[in-house]
Amino acid sequence: MLSATLMFRLRTALEFYQMSIRTRDIDGWLDDMQGFVLSLMAEQGPGVGAIVEIGSFKGRSTAWLAYGAKSAGREKVTAIDPFTGSPEHQPGQEWADSDLAVLGSTLPVFEENLRMLDLLDHVNPVVSTSADAAKEWNDPIRLLFIDGDHAYEGSKLDFESWTPHVVPGGLVAIHDIGHWDGVTRFYRELMSTTDDYEEVLELFGLVVLEKKVR
Repeated sequence: MLSATLMFRLRTALEFYQMSIRTRDIDGWLDDMQGFVLSLMAEQGPGVGAIVEIGSFKGRSTAWLAYGAKSAGREKVTAIDPFTGSPEHQPGQEWADSDLAVLGSTLPVFEENLRMLDLLDHVNPVVSTSADAAKEWNDPIRLLFIDGDHAYEGSKLDFESWTPHVVPGGLVAIHDIGHWDGVTRFYRELMSTTDDYEEVLELFGLVVLEKKVR
């Protein structure tokens, strides 16, 4: 008879594989294992409060977050994005996006991707810039995922606008550290000056910080 520990590990491996297959056609630069980490934090992460994502594009990371949260019957994911793409997604740029060129927005594709996965009901899309949405936000956050403007100034603004709402013991995940100069410079500067956060995980450029309990 298989042990409970082995059965748990087998189920975890199967869950990861199945969700990787389901999300493989959603555009984005989030690695599958990074997505699974987000899913686990949404499902089992500490604290009470909202799950907020800054930068959603076509819903790849949103799907992983919503899957974990929905599986556990926890909070919906608030996905904040103007859905007009980043500068590199605009026509004529290196990563020009065909959906954006045709539709003028990635929101229809975002919604369809989540609908196909039966996850749209667990997501609250907010069509807005991060800065504008932050002005209207007053709720506690237990899990914040930052993957928006990767420039130094934009990364700094996202962090400073949203982390005051993160509960003590809550988690902040930041994507593309070591891959984009701006967000990497901000992160290194942050960790050299703050005593409020501790890095608890790094995976292929996804870093997870825990807000210290005072």
